[in-house]
Amino acid sequence: MSRILVVEDEDGLSGAIQEWLQDEHYVVTVASDGLEALKKLRHDSFELVLLDWMLPNLSGLEICKRFRATGGITPILMITAKSTLSAKEEGLDSGADDYLTKPFSMRELSARVRALLRRPKTKPEMIIEAGGIRLDRKSLKVTKGDQLLRLLPKEFILLEVLLKHSGTVLSTEELVDHVWGSNSDITPDTVRSHVKSLRKKIDSEGSPSLIKTIHGMGYKIEAD
Repeated sequence: MSRILVVEDEDGLSGAIQEWLQDEHYVVTVASDGLEALKKLRHDSFELVLLDWMLPNLSGLEICKRFRATGGITPILMITAKSTLSAKEEGLDSGADDYLTKPFSMRELSARVRALLRRPKTKPEMIIEAGGIRLDRKSLKVTKGDQLLRLLPKEFILLEVLLKHSGTVLSTEELVDHVWGSNSDITPDTVRSHVKSLRKKIDSEGSPSLIKTIHGMGYKIEAD
């Protein structure tokens, strides 16, 4: 039986969804808080997540981004009252696989659940390399040749984001969103400080920096 995590803070709706899915022989776990949901995703295994957008403490959008950034591949069906095209684009771009607008029928929910569970599962890319730098997302190690580079947690995430988007310019705002979260009060100076610190650890003396500054736009790592 497939395990499904239902993340919804409206008790009546979460209870109705849980009862319906259990009647269809799914194993259902419920979380009503964003941080609680993220903790369950990190420590438990699910085949599908039904995720509300508006949640206490951490939004569904932020949960999507953080879960995908750490290599999470579980399908996510976002459930929300936000029905505009821009909201749907934002939800899907954050890492959701499908989008269901409230109010909805339980039969439509079931159909979308079955469709997502039928999709073939893919493994996330664990090793990312560029410019002689090798980042292992599983062991959380970064090496340059035979040398192990000791990075701080935020430096590791910053390097991972830049490597994953190799060849693409990422703005300061996008880096803040990916590394610190969209609700943080991090300033551009903090981003510049972390980029400077990261460069000192990954660059070779006398050689151009692996991280390019694109003035007025942001930063990027050139694709090999």
